[in-house]
Amino acid sequence: MTKPILEVKDLSINFHTERGVIPAVKNCSFTIESGETVCIVGESGSGKSVSSLGIMGLLPKDTGRADHGEILFGGQDLLKKNKKDMRRIRGNEISMIFQEPMTSLNPVYTVGDQIAESLRFHKKMNKKQSMEKAIEFLKLVGIPSPEQRINEYPHQLSGGMRQRIMIAMALACDPKLLIADEPTTALDVTIQAQVLELMKDLKEKLGMSILFITHDLGVVADIADRVVVMYAGVVVEEATVWEIFANPYHPYTLGLLEAMPTVDAKGERLKTIEGTLPNPTQLPGGCRFNPRCRFASELCRNEEPTLEKVDGERRVACWHYDKLITKEVI
Repeated sequence: MTKPILEVKDLSINFHTERGVIPAVKNCSFTIESGETVCIVGESGSGKSVSSLGIMGLLPKDTGRADHGEILFGGQDLLKKNKKDMRRIRGNEISMIFQEPMTSLNPVYTVGDQIAESLRFHKKMNKKQSMEKAIEFLKLVGIPSPEQRINEYPHQLSGGMRQRIMIAMALACDPKLLIADEPTTALDVTIQAQVLELMKDLKEKLGMSILFITHDLGVVADIADRVVVMYAGVVVEEATVWEIFANPYHPYTLGLLEAMPTVDAKGERLKTIEGTLPNPTQLPGGCRFNPRCRFASELCRNEEPTLEKVDGERRVACWHYDKLITKEVI
């Protein structure tokens, strides 16, 4: 059996501030196989983006630290790499599409120059070669008139085109792993569908793996092979996309699914998860989800569950997942 392309093991990320240590991610573990799409889902503040920035080595240098764990890429721990080694890996073997393309693209450089930069740095191409390659990638991501667009600036392009430019930049060096941090959030539903279809096509053509970060379970259903559910900095459930949608094992996953609007829900109130995410400096005792959980017991309020394997490779951190399956009130 081949090793996963990425193994995150017991990763803990904290922010060291003047007010003290603020925990962002605790004991996060998951793997990504070659050619697989893994989605990390959860509300804003769950630790999804912080985990991806830890993988890329892009945590705020003065405060953000991976204080525990390993991030194994190709068998090598990225947390032990120096800045020079990470610059060689970042953008070349692991690439990232950031959440908002307008703020991620440099407004004073043409999009062609921004795509070509990584080719000149990682592939040692000259200016002519890198620009020709950039045009090829604009064609690959479906940009019309690429010879013209390559000389335009970000503000001259629509939101959908800017997102395609970000995808072209991320794919320019043929990475083994693509991290996409909510790449469709700022797009309308039509463009979102086009971008998702594009990413699935490129995954097949280029044979890469994808780590997709989102809070939209509709996107998860469309693109994921496996799903990692995070809440308040911890992984609470991991399963295949089919298992998650057919039979969630964690109350938080169930809540996310129930909050999805359905076509036939005429006249019904949209279900919500009561309450909000806890402040990371004032986390509740026991299970972090217990103040919002309809199944919570005294055990849940006093002891924090660990992520355990159940039913084969499926993992869940819940004391009462067996009762949740039957919707039994505790």
